[in-house]
Amino acid sequence: MPAGLPLAAGLFQSIKRRVEAIHGVETKFQVDIENYIEYRKRCFDETISEDDIDLEAFLSFLDIEHFLGLRGSGTWSDDGNESQVMVKRFLGQFIHDHTPEGDSLPDCYYEFARRLSTHDVVLTLNYDNVLERALEHVGKPYRLFPFRYSEIGRWSNTVDSSVDEVVILKLHGSLDWFSNRQYLRSIEDWRVQGFDGLPHNAIFNDETRFSATPIVDGPRSPDDPLNHVFRIRGTDDFYSKAEPLETPVILSPSHYKIVYATPLLDFWHGLGRSGDMNLGVSVIGFSLPDHDEYLRIALYQLITNYQDSWWDERVLDTLKDNVKFVDYQQDAGGIAEFKARYGFVDTEKTEYWWDGFGEDAVEFLFNPARA
Repeated sequence: MPAGLPLAAGLFQSIKRRVEAIHGVETKFQVDIENYIEYRKRCFDETISEDDIDLEAFLSFLDIEHFLGLRGSGTWSDDGNESQVMVKRFLGQFIHDHTPEGDSLPDCYYEFARRLSTHDVVLTLNYDNVLERALEHVGKPYRLFPFRYSEIGRWSNTVDSSVDEVVILKLHGSLDWFSNRQYLRSIEDWRVQGFDGLPHNAIFNDETRFSATPIVDGPRSPDDPLNHVFRIRGTDDFYSKAEPLETPVILSPSHYKIVYATPLLDFWHGLGRSGDMNLGVSVIGFSLPDHDEYLRIALYQLITNYQDSWWDERVLDTLKDNVKFVDYQQDAGGIAEFKARYGFVDTEKTEYWWDGFGEDAVEFLFNPARA
């Protein structure tokens, strides 16, 4: 919010306006909207208009249809059917257009970046590049994958711990990430059909255009799915045009996004066993909605491990800090609902900040209560 990025409310209408401005109203996107409205009427006896549509519920309808292949041979691509591809593309564009440049962010983001330790891990559900830009602005190194390896073995890999850097794991993907999997398959099909040259792809035909580089670095197993995820630096160029329509690697904001998490599963590996030896855990701006059961399970296991292990003993000569929550709740009812959703947390080992993210919240997060 301090950076001026869009929140969930109003996203559907914003994306719909962008689709119509570029592609008009005679699109598969419009047909899917009408089908969804009819579905709500016939199945739930709900009469809704386009203005009433909730983006997450609409995309859940489309995700089920695509994942199960209900359109048969009419299924569009691995990234989704036509409407899902449009939503991901314009969602990325909308967020990109509202993201300040690295030297124009509010100071609270720079201070947050400065005070992160190179031993910290940030798990984020956001698609934007605010944290990366803040870290680059203050000159703090980071990586976008869990582990570096010095050696790849047949049964296990040797972790390289020689590089100090903040770890950012973007669990739902990023607006500047693109996968080359479908492109590699299209090259095979192209050759089977005897065509010369390469099939068109704006990202991977000319990797210098958008400066596409792998998000991973160093030795990796050949079958590592992260080998196929690339980050582009030319986001201004990419999102300033109606074309290309290549789809960013983002899990669309639906209730069933987890079924598309395969390329990013390495980010989740072992989270349920983490927390016991950490010195701090904070949750910033995540209200834990009911439909995100997979996140509830992961957070439950992580926070329970953290609060139930080594609490009154020193780890690295330091007492664990209280779990800290930062959220924006301005009435007793909202606070009570928030705490109920996180009912598994030991409140005696927990602190809350209800005024949203800002400079005071950064002080709250980084000043240990159990020093």
